[in-house]
Amino acid sequence: MESTFAGIELGKRGLITHQAALHVTGHNVANAETEGYSRQQVTLEVFDPLYIPGLTRELTPGQIGQGVQVEKILRARDMLLEDRILSESNGLSYWKGLNDWIYQVELVHNEPTDKSIMHVLDKFWSAWQELANNPEEVGTREAVREYGGALAYHINSTYGALKAIRDNIEKTIEVRVEEINTIAKQIAHLNGEILRSEAAGDNPNDLWDKRDLLVEKLAGYVDIHIGRSDRDEFFVYIGGKHLVQGKHFEQLALRKNPENEGYSDVLWKEDDSFLKLKLGELKALLDARDIELKEQIDALDTFTVNLIDMVNGIHRRGFGLNLRTGLDFFEELPISVNLLGDHDFNRDGLVDGTAIFRITGTQNVNPDDVVGLAGTITLNNGITVEYTDTDTVADMITRVNNSGADVKLYVNSDGRLVVRSDTPNFYISHLEDSENFLVQYSGILRGSGQAAAFDYSQSEMAQNISEDFMVMQKLHPSSWIQLSDGIMNEVESIA
Repeated sequence: MESTFAGIELGKRGLITHQAALHVTGHNVANAETEGYSRQQVTLEVFDPLYIPGLTRELTPGQIGQGVQVEKILRARDMLLEDRILSESNGLSYWKGLNDWIYQVELVHNEPTDKSIMHVLDKFWSAWQELANNPEEVGTREAVREYGGALAYHINSTYGALKAIRDNIEKTIEVRVEEINTIAKQIAHLNGEILRSEAAGDNPNDLWDKRDLLVEKLAGYVDIHIGRSDRDEFFVYIGGKHLVQGKHFEQLALRKNPENEGYSDVLWKEDDSFLKLKLGELKALLDARDIELKEQIDALDTFTVNLIDMVNGIHRRGFGLNLRTGLDFFEELPISVNLLGDHDFNRDGLVDGTAIFRITGTQNVNPDDVVGLAGTITLNNGITVEYTDTDTVADMITRVNNSGADVKLYVNSDGRLVVRSDTPNFYISHLEDSENFLVQYSGILRGSGQAAAFDYSQSEMAQNISEDFMVMQKLHPSSWIQLSDGIMNEVESIA
């Protein structure tokens, strides 16, 4: 029999249901500007009718409805679209991050302004030309000294600015790794809360929003993959390894790498394996520090060490107004323990190799002359270059320079063949000739074959090469280049 209060109960149920809908609407309005919030919507359903088919059912003309109720409250969020956004966001953050740091490098170089190295270098060469035209004037020598000092200062400053950018990137990497660890911990904690809420039959919309916001932030830092196949566990993967698995999370760590000037590698704390990244801001930071900035500094160092070697080589052969000769224009800081290039590569206190940057032959050569010899030159990393009796000196120079052995061959202003290192560490690893092109023909080596080869891994190797060589200089010559004391103290010594 129907209750006299059925209509009142139906009305009350309708009010409660729509009041809940109004609460959700108010929740949406209040969080309109909240980062990461997803609009929520109420799904209504018919409340169970008064009479359910069965043996005890009262004979009535039909089921009597009892109004409406809230079925569930859902987030208006497309997870397929969300995953697509995540996959694109790490690419965006990678290129944006890399662009920001490269822009800072552009500001350092200041090309083509009067504050750039190129501008000061042009002034330096012009001063030398003026000195050649007026060798008796002290003023022209003072101009050479001033522009030489200015060039060294600009090189020092450029190195310092590039080094400062690398150091800033290192600090940013430390911050990002700490943030990634914090986010991983927070996601794992939310996973536990979400699991408990779902077990109670709720839709934890606000908790899902918090987790998704953290995931979006994490996707900007590293390229991640989300796993939702297991209803009870939410996975976050980086490079195929899980950062978060349900309530469990892993941590990243930093380890100083002495082979990379003490800058940090990013590792998994659990097993010390390297973190594999393809995109994301963290990858941009690592690439900017270890590729872009390193290449810029290596190029500056290469320019500097060749400038020192070239200018000093010419200056030592000239005479100043005071008739002094054999003086260096720029300071040289050999890395070896003696003038023969003997060096402790292993840093164990014992000499274990020979560090030579440049070797100049004793014989005059003409690039157009046919060598008339056939043999094999062995260079760094075991790279070989074949030559025949029909090859010219120019052919040999081209072949060696294109071999990928990180050495350069050229004929200097005196007509001598020169071989020098073209690597950032500025030393020749190996030099060997099976015949006589590098031996009697050019005078770079003193003997042919493996027994007379030059190899950096052995000490006292200077006895196997020409007497005209330059020892490897200390690390980062662009950081310490300066005029020699002889030039600074007496301008008349400039040749």
